[in-house]
Amino acid sequence: MNAVDNASGEGAMAVPGLADITRYLRDAGWVQEDDDGRTTLWRPAVDVDERDIRVVLPVQQEARDYSERAAEALRAVAFVEKRLPQETAADMRYGGADNVSVRLSPDAPSGEAPLHMAYTALTALRGYVIASAAALEYKELVFPPRRLTRADTYASQTRISTRAGSFILSLALPLKDVDDDMRSDSQNGQEVISGVPGSLFGRQVTNRMLLAAETAQRLARGVGEGDSPISVFGEAGGHRINATELEALGSLGGPDHDVYQIRFAQSPLVAGTTRPRRLKITPGEQRILRDAAYFLRTRQPRANVTVIGLVVRLFREGKWGKGEVVIQGVDDDTGQERRVRVELAESDYNVAVNAHSQGLQVSAVGDLDVRGTRRSLRHLSSFGVIPGLEEY
Repeated sequence: MNAVDNASGEGAMAVPGLADITRYLRDAGWVQEDDDGRTTLWRPAVDVDERDIRVVLPVQQEARDYSERAAEALRAVAFVEKRLPQETAADMRYGGADNVSVRLSPDAPSGEAPLHMAYTALTALRGYVIASAAALEYKELVFPPRRLTRADTYASQTRISTRAGSFILSLALPLKDVDDDMRSDSQNGQEVISGVPGSLFGRQVTNRMLLAAETAQRLARGVGEGDSPISVFGEAGGHRINATELEALGSLGGPDHDVYQIRFAQSPLVAGTTRPRRLKITPGEQRILRDAAYFLRTRQPRANVTVIGLVVRLFREGKWGKGEVVIQGVDDDTGQERRVRVELAESDYNVAVNAHSQGLQVSAVGDLDVRGTRRSLRHLSSFGVIPGLEEY
């Protein structure tokens, strides 16, 4: 793929090469109406607002007016798609890419930003992509301390550029991840445009990023207006946003939480594309999102939580006395299977040893304490083998 400098003054944007544009037009459903040997004439498959829109391209990229023609074509295609020319250009160059852009409002000339603000926003954007990619596989609100390999790999494939207009950071997120299985989509019955399945990992990531931003802002507004406590971010049910996504969305405005806008624009090369969406995140909402991330990582204990499962680990320093066990099972706080540490008195520890040796399930009731990914049950009110299972 290549790009050509735009000599007509279309900002600092480089127009895509001819092969990229023509391939994109075909894949996006444009129809070639004419080819006179010097130029080709294209029209959209569907009329747009009753306007007679046409795109004219030279048949050779070496044509003297190629840059001007390509820039005009780019503007026309972007108008049809209701996207920015830069977003459509990135889609063409990368062979299919969604776009997420953040507009910052620093006290600086257009296109410039203080280094600390730009660095914070760039770091937050990377964390945002990784967190939303990881959320497709890991449902925890706080990620475990292990490498999120596919999420990291996908983030490394994204491209970032800057634009003037306050200060804009624009991410091009490829539709195709290197791990995507590009088998015929007819096997899973999904609609396809140009052989690109709608289940591609890249589209799932941008859908998750949009969902996370909209949900986080809605919850932050409820907290800010006094309708909800900060604990609403950790409640079971609905769309739950993880702590890393919240931290990123709360940091994109920089250290001073300056207001920012975030825009999501999807490629039309995949079926099910949504219209471009723009959100404005206020300083107050950013502070709440940061507080919510902190809350999820250091949640206060929840009282009277029951955990039922198998004892998978035992530890005590001597032959006698209290000890610690790990129960792997489901807690009634989230309904998800997790590992929970429980400190037991000597008599209960002996019961746990017996349950472990016989593979029996136990039940523990106490206050659930969450510190990052470590979950502990404290102030036990009961512990024992589940009645009736001893016979099996």
